[in-house]
Amino acid sequence: LTGGLVLASAAPAPAIGGDEFQLRWGADVVALCSAPATDPLYTAAIHMCHGFGAGTYQAIVAMTRQDKVQRYVCAPDPPPSRNDVVARFLDWAKRNPQYLQDPAVETLGRFCVSEFPCPR
Repeated sequence: LTGGLVLASAAPAPAIGGDEFQLRWGADVVALCSAPATDPLYTAAIHMCHGFGAGTYQAIVAMTRQDKVQRYVCAPDPPPSRNDVVARFLDWAKRNPQYLQDPAVETLGRFCVSEFPCPR
């Protein structure tokens, strides 16, 4: 029994536990977007990362298309690939850990505004 406990505690825990899919905090987005390919939930995690990121971006753009509303986020031309944006987000998150306990959508919004600002 003791040997089994030692082996169980030595086994690597999956990077994704499941709670991250609730996307409550910025840290949840980071966990999903940085899941290793060997994680059993990798496919679901990276799809959720891409989908949540694209949805957040599209919502920001849609809300600022109205007349008299200042645009804060503008995609560069040509737009980067999703994988490039995810890598850029993870780098931004490392430099800005103070935002990882904010709601997930706010964290992504901050990233978009800081990394893809509109020309003034």
